[in-house]
Amino acid sequence: MSNIFLAFSIVLFFCVSLISCRENGPECMVAPECRGDSALRFAVIGDWGWWGQADQMKVAVALEKVAADCPYDFIVSTGDNFYDSGVDSVGDVLWNMSYEFVYTGAHLQCPWYVVLGNHDYRGAPSAEIQYSQMSNRWILPSKYYREQFVFGSNETIDLFFMDSNPYQKDLLSAANSYPELNAQDTIIQDGWIASGLRNSSSSWKLVFGHHPIYTCGMRKNQIQFMRKFEGLFNETHVDAYFCGHEHDLQVHKPSGTVTYFVSGGGGNKRAIQTPFDFTHFAQSSLGFMVVEILNGKMTVTTYNENGQVLYVETIVH
Repeated sequence: MSNIFLAFSIVLFFCVSLISCRENGPECMVAPECRGDSALRFAVIGDWGWWGQADQMKVAVALEKVAADCPYDFIVSTGDNFYDSGVDSVGDVLWNMSYEFVYTGAHLQCPWYVVLGNHDYRGAPSAEIQYSQMSNRWILPSKYYREQFVFGSNETIDLFFMDSNPYQKDLLSAANSYPELNAQDTIIQDGWIASGLRNSSSSWKLVFGHHPIYTCGMRKNQIQFMRKFEGLFNETHVDAYFCGHEHDLQVHKPSGTVTYFVSGGGGNKRAIQTPFDFTHFAQSSLGFMVVEILNGKMTVTTYNENGQVLYVETIVH
């Protein structure tokens, strides 16, 4: 009788441990094996510009820690680079407080491809563009732009960096708070993204912006103005859309070709609301994501501020 009870206890303990493991995550998840120099590997971090405060510093340390095991080719910022009101010039003190004196790790000196967030528009986004000419790693040639890479056995990728701000009708109605916003012509950007995606013959197509298309974060019940692009992204077989704006980490896969990632935990976190039926992962957490692509397979690993793996999403062609 005691042996039966012991066996039952062992099974019960295993089941409870498994449930706990699934709920709590980090101690049970491992990052995909680094596939070396032939893979394209980059980090995605958003909403990070918090003047070097403690939470931002934690994420910066973890960003370096993860790269020490397998370096990034580059880093993507999904916007809100400088709280609370952007920068006013290339000499603004926030360049040092929020960026240069924070991301000091040796593996963080790679190129940073940047998009603009709504908080950046409260200042002078043109100054962030101008800073590209003064920095060895800050890359923001214009308010929206495209980059192409060849890697592995002749795999190709197109990266489209959008300016999602002029599509936000709530921002346009507060034009006095966003002095450079009304000058943006969405018709021209619409043509640029549609033409670029339709004419792209790359193996992979990724789009980056600041505002979500799908979110179960704080703004779940607000209008998602970027959803107007969902049809185009599916039509042109975009693989993924990455954004920030929500201060959390999310992965969504509705019907269609596109997986939607929210990486906005670079320096602050906010509560998650009820996930969608198609939500693969959503957590109120500081952190970032790391993308690795090779041989028709893309893995997106979500890390917290301690460098622990929270979730891994895989996309296969």
